[in-house]
Amino acid sequence: MNKIIFLLLLISKLNSLYAFIEGDTLYIKNEFEELTIRHQYGDEHYTVEEMKFVKKDNRVLAIITRPNHDLIENSKTELTKSNISLLDKFLSKAYEFEKNCAEEMTSSYVRYYFLNIDGQEIEITKFCKWGDLNYNKLKEQIFGSYLRELEKKREQLNLEKNELLIGSWKYDFSIHKIEKGKIYTLNRIKSKYKENCILKFKKDQKLVDYYCLRNSKTKYDFRFDILNEDLILYINGENKNERKDFVYGYVFKVLELNENEIKLTTLN
Repeated sequence: MNKIIFLLLLISKLNSLYAFIEGDTLYIKNEFEELTIRHQYGDEHYTVEEMKFVKKDNRVLAIITRPNHDLIENSKTELTKSNISLLDKFLSKAYEFEKNCAEEMTSSYVRYYFLNIDGQEIEITKFCKWGDLNYNKLKEQIFGSYLRELEKKREQLNLEKNELLIGSWKYDFSIHKIEKGKIYTLNRIKSKYKENCILKFKKDQKLVDYYCLRNSKTKYDFRFDILNEDLILYINGENKNERKDFVYGYVFKVLELNENEIKLTTLN
């Protein structure tokens, strides 16, 4: 009798242990150790975004590798079970579309996916029907909290830099002739003497370019960001200026920024 009771208790313990292990084991249909998902999209200008996933012990860790905003907020995130399930479904779709994909549309706009799964490359360069499994949905569900915190810190960064910029700045005419590697210097105007070639930074991320030509000005908005390790200044036009010409935007890397001087160069 004692032997029977002992065997029953042993079987019960083993079943409990097995159930615990099964319940705690990370199950992924599409197994990987390291996964990179790169998304390229756009028309005349392409934007590239990228996420990386690493399976470590019984966890999956994720980071956004492009664009890298770690100096503002670190993107490292541990996936929940529901996020792992979503990622698994995304991978199933990717394997399916690698073999065959009925396109939902054709366009000069591109939407490419490049996956590296433990060294195995997958390219999907058609408009496949990703539905709710597309890159943006995946990014939002996995990195939603991070993206919201990143936006808050971006706003704070812009408030601080905007306070420093408010006022008028003298520039050389060449600032409108963008050349790779060239350094552009702006100097704060402290006198009330009216200059022709000035940038006037205002509150609420607004900017007016009083062009060197008399009575000509163009309105912009601007914002700062930190990309990789660089402070970036984006200047966006309102499409038309007072002479009805098309207005291009500008993207500068900030080399120096203080109360009296700004030094800018091209991003690439």
